[in-house]
Amino acid sequence: MSHDPHASGNPNEVNHEAAPLSRYLAVAGALLVLTFVTVGVALIDFGKPWNLVVAMLVASVKASLVVLYFMNLRHDHDRINAVVFASAVLFLGLYFTFTLGDVLTRSDVNPIRGEPAPLPSAAYQGALK
Repeated sequence: MSHDPHASGNPNEVNHEAAPLSRYLAVAGALLVLTFVTVGVALIDFGKPWNLVVAMLVASVKASLVVLYFMNLRHDHDRINAVVFASAVLFLGLYFTFTLGDVLTRSDVNPIRGEPAPLPSAAYQGALK
């Protein structure tokens, strides 16, 4: 009488087969291509606000592929993990929204006096080098 250590006998337990190797290789290939896209995006100037947006979109797609396929969230039958992941993405989106809103609304203005900020003196610029 052999006993399978992975079979609990619980009828509510859901077991699924592992994904085929071809799927993992396809996802790994997509991640490799997206890595080259990341390098290409870094070399292109989209303008001040769009460089960060494009880079974060590519990084989000890569992270989603890793989470969905290599961490098996796509085949997870316990939905609490999906809720935790969605909540993390929501709060990360809020964080980036407020950060991007702050960065994009900055300018070279003295916030106290409301006038243009003075340029650093030549002596100060020499000290920075």
